Amino acid sequence: MNTLLFRYVPGNSFLHRLDPRVKITGMMIVSISIFMSSSLRQLASVALIFFLLLLVSSISPKIIFDAVRPMLLFLAVILILQFFLMDGEPVFYIMGHDATYEGLRHGVLLTLRFLFLLMFASLLTATTTPSLVTVGMERMLRPLPLRKLGISSFDLATMVFLSLHFVPFLYGSFSHLRDAQISRGLDMRRNPFGAVYSLSVPMVRIAITSAEEVAVAMESRCYQGGHRSSLHAPVLQKKDLAALLAFSILVLALV
Repeated sequence: MNTLLFRYVPGNSFLHRLDPRVKITGMMIVSISIFMSSSLRQLASVALIFFLLLLVSSISPKIIFDAVRPMLLFLAVILILQFFLMDGEPVFYIMGHDATYEGLRHGVLLTLRFLFLLMFASLLTATTTPSLVTVGMERMLRPLPLRKLGISSFDLATMVFLSLHFVPFLYGSFSHLRDAQISRGLDMRRNPFGAVYSLSVPMVRIAITSAEEVAVAMESRCYQGGHRSSLHAPVLQKKDLAALLAFSILVLALV
């Protein structure tokens, strides 16, 4: 679990003590800025902001790198697809496809956008417990007229909390399942397609069974949604508003 994406790292830094609503709002601001970035200079400014926050959080860069490392293969696939499938000035030719300069540039920008989104999300969850993330999102969604859609802010917050709960559970289940299949003679290098089938089918069954068990447990405890009390009651303070204002100005100035 030490390399798990979106895990909480206990600490007492300034970033740890901020109101979760401030951190979620900051995540939304920087996410919009990342998607609007159209040059490497702007993304370099995003990287500077991230490392400043990392310095304030007192979290080791290795923790963030280990968290996003499982997604590097996915990011590499995105880069390769953009490199070979986008029209433009050819760089070289391979297997019936032209690798273009425009594809390389667009692929690098798109890959860096996804990478920075993952890094900021990892920093958010590393400095905020899942329960505080849930409470913060519920408080932010409470003023919206969600009742007209047949749902409440508490229902959405519960879904977010369950999603965060299932990430480590499914990660651990996959690790145990992979080790069990390897001990039974599964060779993932010689037969990758067979390995995908041997791992994906049991994982789908585990996920569905676990979801059903959680649903039964919630029903047995008479969960009805609606207004629910919480252990945490975050209160916005002047330092939280000042931190959000300073962060917004920093993002607008650099990105």
